[in-house]
Amino acid sequence: MSRSRPLTAAVRTAGVVAGVVGVLVPIAGTVIARRAAALYETPDVEPAPGLEPVSVGGLPGWIRPGGDGTTWAVFLPGLGSHSLRHQDVADAFVDRGDTVLFASHSARYPARRHGFGLREQDEALAWLRFAAARGATEVVLLGWSFGASLWLRLLAGPLPVRVRGVVLTGPLSDWDATVAHGAGGGPIGRAAAAVLRWTLRVPGLARLAGQAAPVRLQLPVVAAPAPPLLVVHGDADRTVPLDSSRALVASWPGTARLQVVAGAAHGGERDMNPTGWLDAVARAV
Repeated sequence: MSRSRPLTAAVRTAGVVAGVVGVLVPIAGTVIARRAAALYETPDVEPAPGLEPVSVGGLPGWIRPGGDGTTWAVFLPGLGSHSLRHQDVADAFVDRGDTVLFASHSARYPARRHGFGLREQDEALAWLRFAAARGATEVVLLGWSFGASLWLRLLAGPLPVRVRGVVLTGPLSDWDATVAHGAGGGPIGRAAAAVLRWTLRVPGLARLAGQAAPVRLQLPVVAAPAPPLLVVHGDADRTVPLDSSRALVASWPGTARLQVVAGAAHGGERDMNPTGWLDAVARAV
């Protein structure tokens, strides 16, 4: 009898611990998910002369015509960044004979949160259909962070235009790695990423996290033959880990190159070396 009491107590203690974990993990998961999907106010940017405002599905965009209208350079911004954040590069692409399209997605303020790319990838596809309807037959896809992740999602499936090249700056190519990186890395970071992934797959918890439906964070695999890829990433990025870009380039089923910008934080790669960024793009596409 004396031996059974400690065993019974241990079983009860384990049950209590399991119950506490069963309550705390879903709570932690919804908190992490809501924070990861939160959107913040985007600074306003005035369009430069020569940019024509357009709209697709109520989303704003701007066009700068160039060449014969069959080749386009299509830009997608990251979270918290304006579509015209890099409008000063339009001249360089027009000089190459490209029509420039600064597109947008709904993952922007005043929306409360984004859909981890599941909803927004359809918006990115709508912009490519818009370009095709305007005469585009070939495009260069340029994306920053979250916008880069949307292009990666689309490249796994059929597109209405041929993709000549892809330029991704600070790409959010791995949600698990990004969440773990943001949580400080190590076991705690990996645990946070695992809890987020599990939470978003459970319908009820996904709704509590602000998502209309369950979300699978893993991006689809781009099949061969893939267009040439240039990835530009800062080595001082505290938002998206540089190692995720190394892994993306290493696994790309086609020509791929990584350019590391020394001292650049997330989203600041082109700011650190504008001419170097353009030179690298010119060589890649």
